[in-house]
Amino acid sequence: MELSWFDLSTGLLGGLVIFLLGFEQMTRAMQSAAGSKLADGLARVSSRPFVGAMSGAGVTAIIQSSSVTTVLVVGFASAGVMTLAQAMSVIIGANLGTTVTAQIVALDVTRFASLMIVTGFVMTFLKKRPIVQQSGGALLGLGMVFLGMDLMSGAVSPLREQPQVMELFQGAGGPLPGLAMGAVFTALVQSSSATIGIVIVLASQGLVDLESGLAIALGAVIGTCVTSQLASIGSGTEGRRVAAWHLLVNAGGALIWLPFLPFLADLAVWLSPSYPELEGTARLAAETPRQVANAFTVFALVNMLVLLPFIRPLSRVMERVVKPKSLDPFAKARHLNVMMLSTPAAALELTRAEIRRLGDKVVHMVQVGGEAAIAGDVAVLDRIEAMDDEVDAIRSAIVTYLAQLGQEEISLKQSVEIARLLAATDELEAIGDVVEMGLARIGQRMRTERIQMADSTQEVIRGLLADVITNLEAAVEAVAEADRKGVTALLERADEVKRRRESAMNRQALRLTDQGPGRAGAYAREVELISEIYRIHTLTKRLLRRQLTAPVEFGDYPAGSSGVGSVAGEPPAGSPVVGGGDPGPASPQDPGASDR
Repeated sequence: MELSWFDLSTGLLGGLVIFLLGFEQMTRAMQSAAGSKLADGLARVSSRPFVGAMSGAGVTAIIQSSSVTTVLVVGFASAGVMTLAQAMSVIIGANLGTTVTAQIVALDVTRFASLMIVTGFVMTFLKKRPIVQQSGGALLGLGMVFLGMDLMSGAVSPLREQPQVMELFQGAGGPLPGLAMGAVFTALVQSSSATIGIVIVLASQGLVDLESGLAIALGAVIGTCVTSQLASIGSGTEGRRVAAWHLLVNAGGALIWLPFLPFLADLAVWLSPSYPELEGTARLAAETPRQVANAFTVFALVNMLVLLPFIRPLSRVMERVVKPKSLDPFAKARHLNVMMLSTPAAALELTRAEIRRLGDKVVHMVQVGGEAAIAGDVAVLDRIEAMDDEVDAIRSAIVTYLAQLGQEEISLKQSVEIARLLAATDELEAIGDVVEMGLARIGQRMRTERIQMADSTQEVIRGLLADVITNLEAAVEAVAEADRKGVTALLERADEVKRRRESAMNRQALRLTDQGPGRAGAYAREVELISEIYRIHTLTKRLLRRQLTAPVEFGDYPAGSSGVGSVAGEPPAGSPVVGGGDPGPASPQDPGASDR
């Protein structure tokens, strides 16, 4: 048969494009169908290494992408949601989960590709049943994968009749060239599953023998580390440790196995079906695809079983190897990572971690500013403005990050979560402004006017301040943990602080009749201080209330905030989302008259 290089190149490239698009479509559909729940499952993974590994394997098998799993794990580790040992066990499991893809593409079901595409396409129109629509998208993607494989197989099949080409493949099929080709191609397409699928296509035409195919597959394991390394850019220390572990396990494992390829190949032959009735290239084409898939599975399974018992000591080694960077903790946000924006579940976890950090700074401001105002410590009061600048910078970073996240393809639930996180950020910044514009200025005026509070008055105001700080700390924790029950409980007992405020105000009114020069001026400043401390409590209550509501209308976001971009399952404009109306951002000058 005469070889047409035009037909070969167009068929091969066209099939490759359809194949890669199919993988992308399938992964996106599976993420949309189950990604948020799976991410929640990963975030709550057990401390037992085996359970963590099985979670990683299961999630990867479902969403058909170890890269997505790895990005999630890097994000969760950076946010402190997952310990390093847990993350390391999930990474090992993800390598096993990705072998499911190899087993699927090794099936000879290309004749059903058109049926899968048609069925999946029809299912995507069933918008009233989102799970069916998303499953249809996954089936459509799987059909495209098999169609692409069929086109590539048909394009390269004439090469079997070309002795020169066969000699070229065999000459370039050594372990090291194969390893390099697999690593480079996977780094470019960002999918080890795609690389292994192409290896199986070549094997099905007898163009690649088992050992050469395994070398390329091991190279793919190394190439997929590029994704985790990119995801770790700008992440915290734990995220960088997870990425380093991913590189160590994949690259180290592949290089260790390289000298043992003949043994791995023999084991795969023993585990796989054989076709002795066939001969030569025909037999190679029939047997090699399944052998490659089985060998890849054995590689991942053995690596997992060998490493799992040593996860905890290995995590301590990684802590020593990858040391924290000496960053200025106030220079920028610690947890926000733009590489995670394409994985909304991870990005939201990072945002909650950053809001916890913002909340801790605001709590510290209230503690320091309140005590300095009571004691008249001007040196400390002068530093409050710098503290508030740090709070403003972190708040600005969070708002920008959520605005970018809102442009990604997110679910309705995630869009509501963005609105709630924005609300929490606004209220925390408003509390910081109260400390700067209220507590600090009152303290400075008292110092200027030489007003000295009585010890008994200081004790009363400190008691109110302590209650306000306790509630604020609990509110920050509830927001960071997305604890709706905790939010409700805090709101139910908020009146305790109100009663303490009223008691303090009544006490000061009674003391107004005390004899002494300047008592009226002292009374005015003390009442102002009590009011400003209670204003912080009012803003804390507003923060909590806004966690139980969502915008009245979908897309009801102020210009320049995290307006939601593309949302899966978006309702018609103007339809209610959840709960009642949002009271809007708080102002430190008017935190709510009903709470006064």
